[in-house]
Amino acid sequence: MTDQHVEERPSWDCRACGNPWPCPTARAELATTLAPTALRTNMWMRLEVAALDMPGGPAADLFERFLRWTG
Repeated sequence: MTDQHVEERPSWDCRACGNPWPCPTARAELATTLAPTALRTNMWMRLEVAALDMPGGPAADLFERFLRWTG
């Protein structure tokens, strides 16, 4: 298992901890390495890819998971 908190496709679970990605550790790392606008843009692009990988999920759930926390 990796110690990096990155997404595993197509499940979009964290490779390190197994939680839904972005897990709390990934969120903290992303928030400290990306400027706010870059963070939101990056997470929006990942949401779009995740939506293609997980087509049956409600869009509101993906918004909560990928964007709400970016503030």
